[in-house]
Amino acid sequence: MSGDNEPPQPTYLGGRMDLRDGVKTLSMDGQTTRASLPGLGPDDRRHVYYYAILPNLLLNLHPDYMLTFTMWPRSVDRTDVVCEWHFHPEAIAQPDFDPRGAVEFWDLTNRQDWELSELAQEGIASRGYRPGPYSNREELLQGLDRFVRERTGAEMPAARDPVQEPA
Repeated sequence: MSGDNEPPQPTYLGGRMDLRDGVKTLSMDGQTTRASLPGLGPDDRRHVYYYAILPNLLLNLHPDYMLTFTMWPRSVDRTDVVCEWHFHPEAIAQPDFDPRGAVEFWDLTNRQDWELSELAQEGIASRGYRPGPYSNREELLQGLDRFVRERTGAEMPAARDPVQEPA
C-alpha cells in the first residue's frame, strides 16, 4: 500500500511504490549485488515506478533494472505477453552478474497474476456477471477504461451508487 499514483494521463498511467527498509530491489530476497542505475538519487533508489504506456507497454523501473511487458491481444480472451528484463551494460559485464533473483521474482509474480487474470476472465464471461463500481483506489483502471472507450466509441456508464444498486 506504499507509494502514490499519478493522475491518469491521456497516453500513460502509473505511479510508484516505496521499497521497505532493508529491501534494495524486487528480487526473491529483496537484495541485489548490482549497483543502482546511473543517475538515480537517493529517493529514486528507494522506489519502483510502474507505468502503462498506452495502449500495450508496461514499464517497471527498479533501482537496478528495468522490466518491460508488451501485450499483444489475439482475441477477446487471449493476449500474448512478452516480458523482458533490461540490465545496465556495466552490470552485465561484471563477473558476478546474476539476474536470477529478479527473473525468479517476476516469473513467480507473473504466474500468479496470470492465474488471477484467467479466473477473472472466466468470471466476467459467465452469464451471472454484473459489473460493479471500482474501489476509490482504482483511478488508474478508470483511466484505462476511459482510454479504451474513447478509442472504441463506447459510452462511459453513468456513475452507480453501490448501496442502491441491486445485486
